[in-house]
Amino acid sequence: MLSNCLRRCALVVTLLAAAPALAAEPPPEGASADAQQLARTKAHEGLKLYGADRWQEAFDAFQEADRLYHAPTLVLYMARCQRKLGNLEGARALYEQVLEERLPEDPPPAFLEARKDAETELAGVRDALKPAAPPPPPAPRVEGGGSLLPAGIAFGLGAVGLGVGAATGIVSLSQVSDIKAQCEGQRCPAELKGDADSATTLGHVSTVGFIVGAASAAAGVVLLVVRPGGDGAPDAAGAAPQARRGAVWSAGVGLGRIELRGEF
Repeated sequence: MLSNCLRRCALVVTLLAAAPALAAEPPPEGASADAQQLARTKAHEGLKLYGADRWQEAFDAFQEADRLYHAPTLVLYMARCQRKLGNLEGARALYEQVLEERLPEDPPPAFLEARKDAETELAGVRDALKPAAPPPPPAPRVEGGGSLLPAGIAFGLGAVGLGVGAATGIVSLSQVSDIKAQCEGQRCPAELKGDADSATTLGHVSTVGFIVGAASAAAGVVLLVVRPGGDGAPDAAGAAPQARRGAVWSAGVGLGRIELRGEF
């Protein structure tokens, strides 16, 4: 609180020290000494209000002083008040008025300083008035991916194939073990030939089951990534997307060949 008070006091003292220069131009022809003195009084009042952040009241005081006794320094402070009030268009017009005003042949230093300050502050106002850059265009919306159903079916078939392969493989190995237990070396009883054929068939079924299961699982992974049936987004040139390449897979085993083929 104390620091703010001291800061305001220092600002007011500085402004009041510059007050004589606010109306330092020689009075126009016909201007009375009373009008000049009243203009100085209004300028002092405007400086006090400006230092107290009472921008509108300060502007009114500077404007009244300028009507009584014109000076570029008064117009400069009017522009500053408008800028503080947020009226950047009004501030710009007043700053430009200071810069466009014709000065006498031997102008007071305060007038030259006012023109220099107006040029600097006008640049900031013009920057603030520049239109904001337009926001970047939204990214093209990518349509949702295709159905997960083909991948789900492939994974399901893979699980069934692996399950069948494992189950039949276990049964086949068990039968082979029983047959070997009843054989003497390489000689086996004739009545076990049917069991041997059954074990061989189960072995083939197990092999096919594992092949189909592995191929289906691999196809499921591909279909999970590709997601056939989804609509792609247009390319950078706006062309329509090309159809996605499908996934083709097959599995089979020799002689009594069992083959599965899928295309999505």
